[in-house]
Amino acid sequence: MKKILFFSLLALVFTAASTNDAYAQKKGKKKSSKTDEYFDDSGFANKLWYGGNFTLGYAGNTNQSQFTFGLAPMVGYKLVNDLISVGPRVGFEYNAIKLKGNGTVYKASPLSYSVGAFARIKPFDNFFAHFEYEHQSAESTDPDGDGYIEVNSKGEIITDRLPYDNVYIGAGYNSGGLWAYEILLLYNATLPSNSFTSPLVLRFGLTYKF
Repeated sequence: MKKILFFSLLALVFTAASTNDAYAQKKGKKKSSKTDEYFDDSGFANKLWYGGNFTLGYAGNTNQSQFTFGLAPMVGYKLVNDLISVGPRVGFEYNAIKLKGNGTVYKASPLSYSVGAFARIKPFDNFFAHFEYEHQSAESTDPDGDGYIEVNSKGEIITDRLPYDNVYIGAGYNSGGLWAYEILLLYNATLPSNSFTSPLVLRFGLTYKF
Protein backbone atom coordinates (compact mmCIF):
# COMPACT_ATOMS: atom_id res chain seq x y z
CA MET A 1 0.00 0.00 0.00
CA LYS A 2 2.82 2.40 0.87
CA LYS A 3 4.61 1.63 -2.40
CA ILE A 4 1.39 2.32 -4.30
CA LEU A 5 1.11 5.65 -2.46
CA PHE A 6 4.70 6.49 -3.37
CA PHE A 7 4.34 5.78 -7.10
CA SER A 8 0.97 7.52 -7.19
CA LEU A 9 2.53 10.63 -5.67
CA LEU A 10 5.36 10.53 -8.21
CA ALA A 11 2.86 10.15 -11.06
CA LEU A 12 0.88 13.10 -9.70
CA VAL A 13 4.05 15.19 -9.56
CA PHE A 14 4.98 14.63 -13.19
CA THR A 15 1.41 14.80 -14.49
CA ALA A 16 0.78 18.10 -12.71
CA ALA A 17 4.05 19.52 -13.96
CA SER A 18 3.40 18.54 -17.57
CA THR A 19 -0.20 19.77 -17.50
CA ASN A 20 0.69 23.09 -15.91
CA ASP A 21 3.51 23.70 -18.39
CA ALA A 22 1.36 22.85 -21.41
CA TYR A 23 -1.43 25.12 -20.20
CA ALA A 24 0.96 28.03 -19.62
CA GLN A 25 2.47 27.69 -23.08
CA LYS A 26 -0.91 27.41 -24.76
CA LYS A 27 -2.05 30.69 -23.17
CA GLY A 28 1.10 32.57 -24.20
CA LYS A 29 2.00 33.86 -27.63
CA LYS A 30 3.61 31.63 -30.24
CA LYS A 31 7.28 31.05 -29.50
CA SER A 32 10.09 31.18 -32.08
CA SER A 33 11.51 27.79 -31.07
CA LYS A 34 11.22 24.98 -28.56
CA THR A 35 14.28 26.37 -26.76
CA ASP A 36 12.55 29.74 -26.36
CA GLU A 37 9.47 27.99 -25.00
CA TYR A 38 11.56 26.07 -22.49
CA PHE A 39 13.31 29.13 -21.08
CA ASP A 40 10.42 31.58 -21.40
CA ASP A 41 8.88 33.03 -18.22
CA SER A 42 5.99 30.58 -18.62
CA GLY A 43 8.23 27.69 -19.68
CA PHE A 44 9.18 24.57 -17.77
CA ALA A 45 12.70 25.68 -16.79
CA ASN A 46 11.52 28.87 -15.09
CA LYS A 47 9.11 26.90 -12.93
CA LEU A 48 11.89 24.79 -11.44
CA TRP A 49 13.77 25.45 -8.22
CA TYR A 50 16.60 23.50 -6.63
CA GLY A 51 17.60 22.74 -3.10
CA GLY A 52 19.25 20.39 -0.71
CA ASN A 53 19.42 19.52 2.97
CA PHE A 54 22.58 18.46 4.73
CA THR A 55 23.39 16.71 7.98
CA LEU A 56 26.63 17.07 9.90
CA GLY A 57 26.98 15.90 13.47
CA TYR A 58 29.09 14.31 16.14
CA ALA A 59 28.12 12.68 19.40
CA GLY A 60 30.21 10.73 21.82
CA ASN A 61 31.24 9.74 25.32
CA THR A 62 34.01 7.71 26.91
CA ASN A 63 32.94 4.41 25.33
CA GLN A 64 31.20 5.38 22.11
CA SER A 65 31.36 8.02 19.37
CA GLN A 66 29.47 8.64 16.17
CA PHE A 67 30.15 10.99 13.25
CA THR A 68 27.31 11.61 10.77
CA PHE A 69 27.28 13.20 7.33
CA GLY A 70 24.25 13.34 5.05
CA LEU A 71 23.16 15.06 1.84
CA ALA A 72 19.74 15.17 0.20
CA PRO A 73 19.26 17.12 -3.08
CA MET A 74 15.77 17.98 -4.32
CA VAL A 75 14.07 19.62 -7.32
CA GLY A 76 10.73 21.41 -7.09
CA TYR A 77 8.24 22.46 -9.78
CA LYS A 78 6.01 25.47 -9.05
CA LEU A 79 2.24 25.27 -9.58
CA VAL A 80 -0.79 27.49 -8.94
CA ASN A 81 0.93 30.88 -9.22
CA ASP A 82 3.99 29.50 -7.39
CA LEU A 83 1.90 28.73 -4.30
CA ILE A 84 2.48 24.96 -4.49
CA SER A 85 5.65 23.04 -5.33
CA VAL A 86 6.03 19.32 -6.02
CA GLY A 87 9.04 17.21 -6.88
CA PRO A 88 11.44 14.35 -6.10
CA ARG A 89 14.00 14.12 -3.30
CA VAL A 90 16.87 11.65 -2.84
CA GLY A 91 19.37 11.34 -0.03
CA PHE A 92 22.15 9.41 1.65
CA GLU A 93 23.63 9.35 5.14
CA TYR A 94 27.03 8.05 6.20
CA ASN A 95 27.93 7.20 9.80
CA ALA A 96 31.31 6.38 11.34
CA ILE A 97 30.84 4.60 14.65
CA LYS A 98 33.45 3.61 17.23
CA LEU A 99 32.71 1.47 20.27
CA LYS A 100 35.21 0.73 23.06
CA GLY A 101 34.95 -2.37 25.20
CA ASN A 102 37.27 -4.89 26.87
CA GLY A 103 40.31 -2.93 25.72
CA THR A 104 39.25 -3.16 22.07
CA VAL A 105 37.91 -0.53 19.62
CA TYR A 106 35.10 -1.77 17.37
CA LYS A 107 34.18 0.17 14.23
CA ALA A 108 31.29 0.30 11.76
CA SER A 109 30.42 2.55 8.80
CA PRO A 110 26.70 2.12 8.10
CA LEU A 111 25.33 3.83 4.99
CA SER A 112 21.66 4.67 4.40
CA TYR A 113 19.96 6.02 1.29
CA SER A 114 16.44 7.10 0.36
CA VAL A 115 14.16 8.25 -2.45
CA GLY A 116 10.89 10.11 -2.13
CA ALA A 117 8.52 12.81 -3.32
CA PHE A 118 7.41 16.01 -1.61
CA ALA A 119 4.86 18.81 -1.82
CA ARG A 120 5.15 22.30 -0.40
CA ILE A 121 2.61 25.05 0.14
CA LYS A 122 4.07 28.56 0.42
CA PRO A 123 1.33 31.05 1.45
CA PHE A 124 3.90 33.58 2.71
CA ASP A 125 7.25 34.78 1.37
CA ASN A 126 9.33 33.11 4.08
CA PHE A 127 7.18 30.34 5.58
CA PHE A 128 5.91 27.12 4.03
CA ALA A 129 4.28 23.79 4.88
CA HIS A 130 6.09 20.61 3.85
CA PHE A 131 4.67 17.12 3.17
CA GLU A 132 6.87 14.20 2.13
CA TYR A 133 6.84 10.47 1.50
CA GLU A 134 10.23 8.71 1.72
CA HIS A 135 11.30 5.12 1.16
CA GLN A 136 14.52 4.55 3.05
CA SER A 137 17.01 1.69 3.01
CA ALA A 138 18.86 2.08 6.30
CA GLU A 139 21.87 0.13 7.52
CA SER A 140 21.17 -0.05 11.23
CA THR A 141 23.51 -0.84 14.13
CA ASP A 142 20.45 -1.66 16.23
CA PRO A 143 18.56 -4.19 14.08
CA ASP A 144 16.67 -5.73 17.00
CA GLY A 145 15.48 -2.32 18.22
CA ASP A 146 16.59 -2.62 21.85
CA GLY A 147 18.65 0.59 21.78
CA TYR A 148 22.05 -1.13 22.12
CA ILE A 149 24.95 -1.68 19.74
CA GLU A 150 26.08 -5.31 19.79
CA VAL A 151 29.25 -7.10 18.67
CA ASN A 152 29.39 -10.61 17.17
CA SER A 153 31.87 -13.41 17.89
CA LYS A 154 34.26 -12.04 15.24
CA GLY A 155 34.55 -8.71 17.02
CA GLU A 156 32.43 -6.88 14.43
CA ILE A 157 29.58 -4.49 15.17
CA ILE A 158 26.35 -6.15 14.05
CA THR A 159 24.47 -4.25 11.35
CA ASP A 160 21.47 -5.06 9.20
CA ARG A 161 19.84 -3.25 6.27
CA LEU A 162 16.21 -2.46 6.97
CA PRO A 163 13.52 -0.81 4.80
CA TYR A 164 11.47 2.08 6.19
CA ASP A 165 8.54 4.04 4.79
CA ASN A 166 8.45 7.51 6.30
CA VAL A 167 5.77 10.17 6.01
CA TYR A 168 6.87 13.63 7.16
CA ILE A 169 4.59 16.56 7.98
CA GLY A 170 5.89 19.93 9.10
CA ALA A 171 6.81 23.50 8.31
CA GLY A 172 9.85 25.55 7.47
CA TYR A 173 11.41 28.98 7.17
CA ASN A 174 13.20 30.19 4.03
CA SER A 175 15.28 33.39 4.06
CA GLY A 176 14.12 34.36 0.55
CA GLY A 177 16.00 35.61 -2.49
CA LEU A 178 17.65 33.87 -5.42
CA TRP A 179 19.93 31.91 -3.09
CA ALA A 180 18.55 31.24 0.39
CA TYR A 181 18.97 29.11 3.45
CA GLU A 182 16.12 27.23 5.10
CA ILE A 183 15.23 25.41 8.30
CA LEU A 184 12.55 22.71 8.57
CA LEU A 185 10.96 21.00 11.54
CA LEU A 186 9.21 17.78 10.53
CA TYR A 187 7.26 15.07 12.31
CA ASN A 188 7.58 11.44 11.17
CA ALA A 189 3.99 10.23 11.32
CA THR A 190 4.88 6.58 10.57
CA LEU A 191 7.55 6.02 13.22
CA PRO A 192 6.55 3.19 15.60
CA SER A 193 5.62 4.35 19.09
CA ASN A 194 8.20 1.99 20.67
CA SER A 195 11.10 3.32 18.56
CA PHE A 196 14.15 4.79 20.28
CA THR A 197 14.41 7.34 17.47
CA SER A 198 12.73 10.73 17.94
CA PRO A 199 9.83 11.39 15.53
CA LEU A 200 10.96 15.02 15.23
CA VAL A 201 13.44 15.79 12.45
CA LEU A 202 15.30 19.09 12.09
CA ARG A 203 16.73 19.87 8.64
CA PHE A 204 19.01 22.65 7.40
CA GLY A 205 19.53 23.43 3.74
CA LEU A 206 19.98 25.78 0.81
CA THR A 207 17.66 26.64 -2.08
CA TYR A 208 17.96 28.33 -5.45
CA LYS A 209 14.96 30.15 -7.00
CA PHE A 210 12.46 28.78 -4.42
